Amino acid sequence: MINVTALLIPVLLLLVFAEWYISYKRGDNRYTAGNTVMNLTIGAIDQICSLFHFALLYLVMQVVYDHFRLVDIQNVWYQWVAGYIAVDFISYWYHRFSHRVNILWAGHITHHSSEFLNFTNGFRTSIFQGFNRIIFWAFLPVFGFEPFTLVLILKVSGLYDFLLHTEYIPKLGFLEKFLITPSIHRVHHGKNDIYIDKNYGSTFLIWDQLFGTYQPETEPVKYGIKSPYTDNNPVMAIGYYYRYLWNAMKVTPGLGNKIKLLFMPPDWNPKTEVYEQTQRRTAPVSATVYLRRYAIFQVIACTTALTVMLAYVDFLWKWEVILFSGIGLISMANSAMVLNGNIHEHFGRHEAVRQLIGALLVFAAMLLYPKFYFMPVLLFQAISLLIIGTGRTEEEHGHV
Repeated sequence: MINVTALLIPVLLLLVFAEWYISYKRGDNRYTAGNTVMNLTIGAIDQICSLFHFALLYLVMQVVYDHFRLVDIQNVWYQWVAGYIAVDFISYWYHRFSHRVNILWAGHITHHSSEFLNFTNGFRTSIFQGFNRIIFWAFLPVFGFEPFTLVLILKVSGLYDFLLHTEYIPKLGFLEKFLITPSIHRVHHGKNDIYIDKNYGSTFLIWDQLFGTYQPETEPVKYGIKSPYTDNNPVMAIGYYYRYLWNAMKVTPGLGNKIKLLFMPPDWNPKTEVYEQTQRRTAPVSATVYLRRYAIFQVIACTTALTVMLAYVDFLWKWEVILFSGIGLISMANSAMVLNGNIHEHFGRHEAVRQLIGALLVFAAMLLYPKFYFMPVLLFQAISLLIIGTGRTEEEHGHV
């Protein structure tokens, strides 16, 4: 059957476009091409991987429900209400632990490392968050909540969370007293000293109020993370803190301290020199007009194609999903680096070779397994090669 969740993606992208248009008309620079494509790429990676980690989450919860549940709850309306409250409570503690335990922060830091806050931040979720939260949500079926109910509630809660990532919605009056609003969530994304480790709630404010982590928005928010970091590579954004932990463990004396480092808060025994070594330095190369044109085409085409693939994923073979995902995600990641100036001087040539290899793989697959949906992929790669070839010719003749 069609994956209904994927059909929400165009709606969310429409919200992104509307917010971008407002920013463009106001000229307030709350969007940049590089940051937007970074967020979309990270979100695309997470959406593809969620096909696995949501299935694993459901499987784990089903095992717990079948063998370890203490009570049975009838499938009536109050199960959904109680389930939402329970999920929100667990979300608070999962979120709080994700900020205070290094190995969990490594999976969550991706969501905070952007220096902008807009709707595209709702897509910016590391694949490791999906795996990290399994152990937290596995407890809920013990209390009689059915796995299907919990997964659906998680989806609804995630949609609400998406809508919190904007600077255009002001404080909402009396709603600020019991709901997490965009203003309250902006605080959570701030790196201002007063905002650090505040407002962990997902939907209801009561958990922050009860456990002493509530902070209203009282000063302009500065977004991002405090450690040295340059947001120009989606893969690095996902793996950045894991690499830091690995480097930090190598210079931390004693096996006990190495293990302790993984479970202590991020501010425990900070090593600035290790942070500095965490990112590979690339000599910046400004993207030419043709490369930026190429990158924008890649992002539009791949976002559309991956959304369609996610909607019809149940009709595809696993190897087809892997092939199409690989082509789309690599294209989007490379486009993010183009738009952030994180490329080398031979990037265009290497990209042309990659597209050619991809086209040959798709063509071979089509010969072995003729299906109509291989043709749009080949057309995409042909247009990509045409843009690269035309651009390189213009560049050589001094037209770009």
